[in-house]
Amino acid sequence: MNIVTWNVNSINARIESIIKHIKKNKADIYLLQELKCINEKFPYDEIKKLGYLSYVNGQKAWNGVAILSKKNIKIKNYKIPTYKEDIQSRFLEAEIKSNELNKIIKLFCIYLPNGNPIDTDKFKYKIKWMKKFNEYIFKIQENGFPIIIGGDFNVIPTDNDVYSPENFKDDACAHPLTREQFRILINQGYFTDTIKNFNLDENIWTYWGYRGGSWQKNNGLRIDHFLTTSEITDIIKSVKIDKEVRGWEKASDHVPVFLEIKN
Repeated sequence: MNIVTWNVNSINARIESIIKHIKKNKADIYLLQELKCINEKFPYDEIKKLGYLSYVNGQKAWNGVAILSKKNIKIKNYKIPTYKEDIQSRFLEAEIKSNELNKIIKLFCIYLPNGNPIDTDKFKYKIKWMKKFNEYIFKIQENGFPIIIGGDFNVIPTDNDVYSPENFKDDACAHPLTREQFRILINQGYFTDTIKNFNLDENIWTYWGYRGGSWQKNNGLRIDHFLTTSEITDIIKSVKIDKEVRGWEKASDHVPVFLEIKN
């Protein structure tokens, strides 16, 4: 089973790239973030022609997440149940069947708040969102579900995950409180940071901004992540970053990340 996470930075602006990628790779499931459209504006027909069902939690402007799947999947929640007052579309919780484990896997597609600037309510919202998410994930784990979390976390886990730590010392993605909540999720939830675990080279970037020739200079960040609980980690076949896509015409500033597991 191949699962891809990808911040597309506007589903309709990138639809040609998305179609191209799907035709080329034919992954079983796509986790998409930053749709920048409401549900009614989502390109359902184009996706259906490719053989995928679309499960969408859209929102105008900057947010919105979706799961594309070749098979029917069960959507359990469109909001974090412990944070129902949240008005932003950043969350999808699904259930998929694992024949290898003979269990139901909890699959999460998330788009964490950016949180900048750090001296505003945007950063307070980011930290609150992370705490609420962690709280819910730990409750899920009490029921013994294997878990896969994929998405744009807007978290630079360590200084090794950014081309220039000095340039991000006042950025919400690298703030100590942000990193603390990310570590709490991994350590208390016994999650594996799969991209880091399966790609030991330096400069494992998933994002290159549009300004200052970041792509050409390879000035990147690692802010898109797959986290897996131990049962999933044990059946992972590979984790790959599709860096080539960043060089496509009208590309998103993020690239797809593949998680392949036995199924």
